[in-house]
Amino acid sequence: MAKLVLTDSKITINGTDVSTNVAAVTLNVTAAEVETTAFGQGAVTRVGGLQDNSITLSMHNDYSAIEGLVYPLIGSTAQIVVKPNGTAVGTANPSFTMQALIVEWACVNGAVGELNTADVTWPISGTVTKATS
Repeated sequence: MAKLVLTDSKITINGTDVSTNVAAVTLNVTAAEVETTAFGQGAVTRVGGLQDNSITLSMHNDYSAIEGLVYPLIGSTAQIVVKPNGTAVGTANPSFTMQALIVEWACVNGAVGELNTADVTWPISGTVTKATS
């Protein structure tokens, strides 16, 4: 079974490639657990409910390239595309497309001598679309 070490992930925000300023990415796709237990079943039963997805990015803050792109988007949605392994989309490198609600931004984050970073978690509005071609 093939393993993937993330070395060439591609991340775009509203079509702008921000990959060279992203140190980490996490795309969480989750569904609510809805209990369906009724009398006489003897055990808890469940079904999947609504999805509640999010994306977390750890970015190197650059006031012209990154902050200049993200800051005006606070309070609105942005299309984010994540490709784990380069730009060519296929079964070994799916593309994940989503609309994220930009609810937070770290304008300044760091101590003396540290890199100015922005670690954000944005909720996804709607579903995540996965493409393999």
